[in-house]
Amino acid sequence: MSQSLPVLLTLDSWVQQHITTLYSAKTADDFNTAFDAFISNNVTIKVNGKSMTRDQYKTLIMGEIKNDDGANVAFNGTVAVLDNTESFRPTFTGTAGVFFKATVLGRIFTLGQRQTSTVTSSLNVVVTTDSSVEEFDNRRVSSLDEVLTDVENPITFPPPPNQSSKSS
Repeated sequence: MSQSLPVLLTLDSWVQQHITTLYSAKTADDFNTAFDAFISNNVTIKVNGKSMTRDQYKTLIMGEIKNDDGANVAFNGTVAVLDNTESFRPTFTGTAGVFFKATVLGRIFTLGQRQTSTVTSSLNVVVTTDSSVEEFDNRRVSSLDEVLTDVENPITFPPPPNQSSKSS
């Protein structure tokens, strides 16, 4: 019986999968696992033009989805440029840019309507192999530059039912 090797995702698919997993995490443990599988411990981060630490970024993203019930993530565009200078897996690392919207589903309902928010992001990442990670796929984001907004969506209620006027 032959054993098949795991298949590595392409760079753009890898980035999309990790973003989706991160925003869809329903527990703190799931979020931490997804974050650690995506972001290197030695990452350089800028959000909305300001530098921040890995922990600050983790807190920011966790704050967008905390106490929520997952998210629906839609990618409006992805571009990836492979880095052919690395000797190890040269076709799976490089630079990727993604534009996505994540509709975060709140757990709170108001008059039958779920509270939601929308995260809109333009995210550019550099993905490299991380020698400190002892996994088959040891790719991690080593540089991240993101422009994002997080907006509460208004709750729209249906109009009241038509009341027929009584004629006298």
